[in-house]
Amino acid sequence: MSEFRFVTSSDEHLADLNPGFRKDEYRNAIFRKLEWQGKFAKKFGADALLRGGDFFHVRAANKTTMATLAEAARIHRRYPCRTYALAGNHDMCYGDPDTVAKQPLGVMIESKSFWPLRDEYFIHGSMRVRVIGIEYTPDLDYDGLASMIQKKDGDTYTIAFVHALAANSPEKKTEAFFGERIFDYRDLVFQGCPDVYIFGHYHKDQGIQEHLGVQFVNLGAISRGALTFENLNRVPKISSIICSSQGISIEEHIVPHDDASEVFDLERKQQLDKERRSIDSFLEKLKMNAQLSSDGGVKDYLAKFQKSDYPADLKRVVVETLEAAEVGVLEE
Repeated sequence: MSEFRFVTSSDEHLADLNPGFRKDEYRNAIFRKLEWQGKFAKKFGADALLRGGDFFHVRAANKTTMATLAEAARIHRRYPCRTYALAGNHDMCYGDPDTVAKQPLGVMIESKSFWPLRDEYFIHGSMRVRVIGIEYTPDLDYDGLASMIQKKDGDTYTIAFVHALAANSPEKKTEAFFGERIFDYRDLVFQGCPDVYIFGHYHKDQGIQEHLGVQFVNLGAISRGALTFENLNRVPKISSIICSSQGISIEEHIVPHDDASEVFDLERKQQLDKERRSIDSFLEKLKMNAQLSSDGGVKDYLAKFQKSDYPADLKRVVVETLEAAEVGVLEE
């Protein structure tokens, strides 16, 4: 029986330096996950491993060391199959795909450690599986996406791996901070659409879902970089996909990882949150009670604050903020 097997992973965010509040060796933690993926791909009998973008974290090319690039290449060259990779927003500069060639991802592709995921065919007998990669595009819209992922005659199955925000019935249509579009699964089901969508970019694990016969794989990031509430609870996962004459089967698999309490400095984070809450309370009290004048008000509060037990760096930030605020109010 003809079949093809794929392993998918996204948003590894490999970096030399630890993200904030990580107390382990972050780079080595990512390497261990990559090594495990290679072993899983061998056991699973994968025909290809598909990466959905943001393999590297730091956009500045000179911030990823040669040692990190070399180790990443060594790991992937031991894989039992090819690794195809999309370019995510962290793999390029200024959202421009033309810059990828000069970025760490471009080095991995040039060294044949990765192959670019664009429009690949896997053919065996009558089985014809098309895998389409859609790299990060700042202004990607529904019409543009649909035109690139339309199924072609003769394709047994079509899989689209897209580096874009997507969700099932999202509460909002755009991401608040960067203003990026959030694609709605319901709007991605149309005549001739792919049989399977896989998404990168959204770090939140949204699982594997089916809508009107189309499957959506959105398992979130492999990395747990910043110390956020979600990263304290999210479990890194990959998916396995089998395309056969019987249909398509998809499963999720947990990637071995350390407990959040072992990789994050929770005590330091709690202390900083406590200090920030105290600062917020102080500023609110200042706003409500202080009278801006030359002989009191802010000056009195600053004098009191300077004698407090807060860390020196926090004192500096608060003082600068208050002084700037006072200037702004007086100018009005």
